[in-house]
This record gives sequence, C-alpha cells and structure tokens, in this order.
Amino acid sequence: MPLPTLRQGSIHLFRITGIDLYLNWSWFVVAAFQIESRIGRGRYTALSWYVLEYLSLFVIVLMHEFGHALACRQVGGTANQIMLWPLGGVAYVSPPQRPGATLWSIAAGPLVNVTLLPLLYAAGIMARSFRHTMPNASMFINVVFY
Repeated sequence: MPLPTLRQGSIHLFRITGIDLYLNWSWFVVAAFQIESRIGRGRYTALSWYVLEYLSLFVIVLMHEFGHALACRQVGGTANQIMLWPLGGVAYVSPPQRPGATLWSIAAGPLVNVTLLPLLYAAGIMARSFRHTMPNASMFINVVFY
C-alpha cells in the first residue's frame, strides 16, 4: 500500500513565482468551527467580518511561508511547494548546505511577521480614530494585530 503524498486530500490553489500552494481540506472544517465560535463572542455585526478575520490569518501565515521559500531561493536553494493546514503552514525548502543559507531560510518567515508588526500597529492607532463611526473595521484591525 503506497504512502499518502503531501498533496493527498489537498486543493491546489495557485502557482506563483514557481511555488505551488496547497490547502488541506481540513482547513475548511476548522475555519467553519473557528468562525462559528467567534460569532458567539459578538464582536461584529455581520458574518462577513468574521470570515475576513479568518482569511486575514490565512494571508499572514501564507506571507510567513513565502518568506521562508523566497529566502531559500535567494541563497540558491529550491522551494517549490507550500502546504497550508488549519494550524499553520509548511514551506518545503531545500537550502544549500551552508550554515548561513540554512539560517536565512529559517529566519525569513518570522522576519516577515516582525515586518508586519509596525504596519499593523500603525493601522491600530488609526483605527482608534474611527472606533465610533466604524466599530467593525476598528475591531477587525485590532484583532488582526493581536
């Protein structure tokens, strides 16, 4: 009996810069559960904000994984696949066997998150100014920051 492959039970979303992005089917199950549990907290007045919140998390994880993959390619390695699961993602990278190349491939993902922090912080400060006129948008920005 053959072993399951990386892509078994996954959906090929797209290919960008030669990197295939796959999404495991379980992502949809966990997304539905997470969105449903957040609705009970009553943060927003419409379902679309909860969906947008969850999709924002998806985009942040995707950017993190692309950080790993593109850094690996920058140092001469190969990175052709990213798989996203409900609790995170994996960039399948193969950096050259040099300590600096491996370190850069590992560090680039978290550095993407560090780069996003000041941008999201600034957006959070701006969100305070429209907290009363657009409470859903203000709450959304704050949740994505945290």
